Amino acid sequence: MKLQRREKILASVALGLVGLGALYLLLFAGDSRSADQLVRDREKLTAEIADKQKQVEKAGREAKRLADWQRRALPPDPVLARSLYQDWLRSLVGSSNFHDSTVSSNDIARHEHDQFAKIAFTVRGKAKLGDVVEFMYKFYSAGLLHQIHKMGVKPVQGSRDLEVNLTIEALSLPTAVSKTQLSKEAGQTLKFTNLADYRDPIVKRDFFAVYRPARIETVIEQRKPVDPAQSAYVTGFVEVNGTAKIWLHDRMRGKRWELGIGESFTVGNKEGTVQTIRPQAEVVVEFDGQRRTLRLGDNLREGVVIRDGRATAVREEDNSSDSDTDEDQ
Repeated sequence: MKLQRREKILASVALGLVGLGALYLLLFAGDSRSADQLVRDREKLTAEIADKQKQVEKAGREAKRLADWQRRALPPDPVLARSLYQDWLRSLVGSSNFHDSTVSSNDIARHEHDQFAKIAFTVRGKAKLGDVVEFMYKFYSAGLLHQIHKMGVKPVQGSRDLEVNLTIEALSLPTAVSKTQLSKEAGQTLKFTNLADYRDPIVKRDFFAVYRPARIETVIEQRKPVDPAQSAYVTGFVEVNGTAKIWLHDRMRGKRWELGIGESFTVGNKEGTVQTIRPQAEVVVEFDGQRRTLRLGDNLREGVVIRDGRATAVREEDNSSDSDTDEDQ
C-alpha cells in the first residue's frame, strides 16, 4: 500500500515536469537569448518606439507650420507675387505719410529646386518718427510671409524728418493657398492691438538720445536757474564721406548739430567748438572757457575737464551753471 502511494507521487511529479518543459518550449523555443539580453532588447525597442513617437509629433508640428506658411505666402507665380507685393508696399508707404519715397525690387531668387522663391524689396523715404512707427505697425499687422531684413534710420539735418532705408524679403510658395492675390491673414506677432500703444511712448522720448530717468528734484534745486549746457547731449558718432563727426542735441530748444573738427555751435548764449574726435569713442569740446572730453550720452557739463594737460572727471551731481564753480572743482 505504501509503495503504490509513492508511485502515484512520483507519477504526479513527472507529469508536472513534463508540463513545465512543454510550456518552456512553447514560450522560448528557438530563442537562445538570455533573460538579461531579453531585458536589454525590450528596453531598446521601447526607446525606439519613443523616438518614433517624437518624430511623429515633430512631423505634425511641421505640417501645421507648413500649412501656416502656405496660407501666408505670396502667390505661386513669383512675377505676379512681386508685382502685387510691390503695389502693397507702395500703398503702405503712402498711407504712412512717407515722402520723397521709392519702392523697388531686386531679382527673384529661387531656392531648393523651386520649392520657394525669395523676393527682395527696398524702401527709401523720409518720414517723422510717428509715421515710421505707423509703417512698422501696419507691416506687422499683415500676416504675409515677409520680414524686414535690414533697417537704417537717421535724422535729417535741420528737420524733424528721419531718413529711412529698409530691405524687405517676402516668400512665394508653389503651394500657396492664395493664387492670384495677396493673403488676407492677420499678423500674430504684435503684443498690442492699437497703434497708439506703440506710437505714443516712442514719440514722447528722443529716439536717438541716451535715455536718462528723471531725477527727483528738491524744492531748492527746482528754484535754481536751468543751465542750457546740461540739456545739450552728445547723441552719436558718425562718419560722413570719410570724415568723423558727432551729433549734438540741444533738448531744451529741440536743435541738432552734425559737427566736425573745428566747427562751432551755440548753446544758450555761449559758444563752443569741436577740437578733436576719436570715432565711436569720445570728443574734445571747448565750451564756456573749458575743454572737456565727452563720451556718448554726456552733456556739455559732464565728461572730463582738461586743465594744463591734466584731466579731471566731473560728477553729474557736481555740475553747475556757474562757471566759477567749475573753476573750483
